[in-house]
Amino acid sequence: MADCMECDVKIDEDCEVCPGCGLEGPVSGIWYRDYYEPEIVKAREGDDPVLLANLLFKAWYDAGSYPDPYIMANMYRELVEVYKEHQMYERLIFQYCDDYGNYDFGSRESAEAALELVKEIGREDLELYVYQEIDGFNWHVYQQRPPEGTNPRKEELAAKIAAGELTAIEFPHLDKDMWDDY
Repeated sequence: MADCMECDVKIDEDCEVCPGCGLEGPVSGIWYRDYYEPEIVKAREGDDPVLLANLLFKAWYDAGSYPDPYIMANMYRELVEVYKEHQMYERLIFQYCDDYGNYDFGSRESAEAALELVKEIGREDLELYVYQEIDGFNWHVYQQRPPEGTNPRKEELAAKIAAGELTAIEFPHLDKDMWDDY
């Protein structure tokens, strides 16, 4: 027996439509096992970390669309590990910031990890991006902008961009295929 992802009614593992709420594919992971698992298993065994990262990202993205928080959390954890292991810093910072900014499942620890990493690797463009994402989340959720002068480092980095000493990082628009051509 399993639980419906939407309404928690007890259902069979192979149930296609929940009798309680009508959700199609109501068992967590059915869609993942059908669409992604064979390719991800093959990619894990292969020697192409970019392919593995792209497949994991697509599964993570789809998990958020279903919504399937169990698979989403599993994909997030594995994505972070793959990104760290293969030094895919842009992707890792994007993932941390997206996690921080997720109103339902977000984590302040992700923002802190992002800031720690960008300072460690010396990526000022990513550092400014993290500050901007934190400020954007605070504005969106709390309707509060930080008071002027509260983050001198952010202001220093913004001044570098204005002076042409630093280029702001631009990520593709969030969608399932965003990293394919990055």
